[in-house]
Amino acid sequence: MTVDLIDYHIHPGYSLDATGSIEEFCQEALKRGLKEICFTTHFDTDPLRRRIDPFMIVDGRQVPLEEGLPSYMQEVKGARRRYEERGLLVRLGLEVDYAPHFEDQLRETLSGIEVDFLLGSIHCLEGVAFTDRREYERCFQRKSVREMCKSYFENMTSLVKSDLFDCVAHLDGYKKYGFTYYGKKIFTAHRDYIEPVLELMRYHDLGTEVNTGSLRRGFKDFYPSNEILELIKEYGVKVAVLGSDAHHPEEVGYEIKRALESLAPLGLELTLPATVMAERG
Repeated sequence: MTVDLIDYHIHPGYSLDATGSIEEFCQEALKRGLKEICFTTHFDTDPLRRRIDPFMIVDGRQVPLEEGLPSYMQEVKGARRRYEERGLLVRLGLEVDYAPHFEDQLRETLSGIEVDFLLGSIHCLEGVAFTDRREYERCFQRKSVREMCKSYFENMTSLVKSDLFDCVAHLDGYKKYGFTYYGKKIFTAHRDYIEPVLELMRYHDLGTEVNTGSLRRGFKDFYPSNEILELIKEYGVKVAVLGSDAHHPEEVGYEIKRALESLAPLGLELTLPATVMAERG
């Protein structure tokens, strides 16, 4: 069976750390032969980071999330109408940062937002971002690599149990700067902590993405690593979507074909996004 190329992790210029219009991303997706994309602008509401994160860029201005969200949603829906007849299905999503200390608030906020796809992510520990080049040292210096992974997967356990999301993003995303700080130990630090999380993911029917953004940073495999993908197969967790984590139009579809082709040798297959959407209703 031929599977269409998809990219379900795309940050347009509404995200604080991204550039490029919805139109530019769609045009690039067509050029690269993608059949389906999902915009997942950052939606970060951690009260510990209220002066840093809960904003979007609209018309060149930084505005609060609640002000920017309607513009973002309207523009993506407009792109969906324009591009469907050109053979590109455009979905509306959010990449939502999660931590247990604001789950109740987040649940209330998300209950009033209708999108196609919610991608759950952990970017911070104790309010400090380990995925940000300006903050990762301050985050990691507090903990050994084992302590960091223990905290991360405790948070991931809560994320899975929350049942707020359609998919987990970059399951071992801590290695982005973790390798720089901790060295090679980062690649095996998950071993004592990840298997109970995977068992929970199967129980809650929560899939993972295969994220190709790691390759842009020089890693040899994806988020998650091949070792973790083998465990994902063992525990019966779904690979729900593929994502480039694009923050600029030229990154759309980055190594998505390679990611798709990597699944079969690992005994995995892609859960088609259409199925995910049908389940969401």
